[in-house]
Amino acid sequence: MIRGLYTAGSGMVALENRQEALANNLVNINTPGYKQNEGVLRAFPEELLMRMNDEEGPEVKGYPKIDRHAVQIGRLHQGVYMSESISNFIQGDIAESNNPYDVALTDNLPIPENAPLFNRKPVQPKLFVSVAKLENANGTATAEQIRYGRNGNWNVNPQGYLVNSDGYYLLGNDNRPIQISDDTGLLDGKITIDADGLVHLSDGTTRQLGLVKANNPYQMVREGNNVFRPQNPEDVQALEDTDTGRYAIRQGWIERANVDPIRTMTDMMTVMRAYEANQRVITTLDGTMDKAVNEVGRVT
Repeated sequence: MIRGLYTAGSGMVALENRQEALANNLVNINTPGYKQNEGVLRAFPEELLMRMNDEEGPEVKGYPKIDRHAVQIGRLHQGVYMSESISNFIQGDIAESNNPYDVALTDNLPIPENAPLFNRKPVQPKLFVSVAKLENANGTATAEQIRYGRNGNWNVNPQGYLVNSDGYYLLGNDNRPIQISDDTGLLDGKITIDADGLVHLSDGTTRQLGLVKANNPYQMVREGNNVFRPQNPEDVQALEDTDTGRYAIRQGWIERANVDPIRTMTDMMTVMRAYEANQRVITTLDGTMDKAVNEVGRVT
């Protein structure tokens, strides 16, 4: 009975964590470029129960008979846990906003021959733009400061630099913030962005957006404010010639969150029912233990 309590309890904890991930997805349904989280539930190792000093009885399928003086009773499940939370990098819907500071990243990058596998399928690299939180906008972002994201809701801060809605500076391919407006009047904030990420400024100069590809996006660590950092810095690389024509920067468009609200609500209700079922199991086991302690063996 104690084992049953642990099994049901572990299920409740895992379901609570999954419900939290689903709720976070629903909250960010209007966050541009947001990638939904999917909780992965795994089972603890099973145990094989045996009745000792008994030679008669069937074998449990999948388990060899290891002792002729013991009968296999069956398998005992030890419960589940949420082992990890994986981001789903499927492309979100693209909507036209007609805002020159809104930018949607679309990509269908080629899969390399040595691509890592995920769910037994080769992983397709994903396109990201480099951003950073900096105290001095005139400086160059270091590798420790650079983060990567797909939030295309951009704007201009009071100093005239291009930032996203979370206050991160948009970086060029030289890891320096992109300034599009200043006090001289040469830069008036008007920009045109080509499909390859080349930013045309009002003074006739250009800056190249810091576009990169993550060869294994599932190894990217999600941080707050809808940005990611790589577990292995070598996994993030600059775009190559073979990537030309396989991605596009669309100015005046925005990539919406890839969260399906109906499916998410359905999953949340399913999780809640499973949570309530585990609660009933614990209540039943608690009542059984109460009788075992207070009634079994009582002398009347």
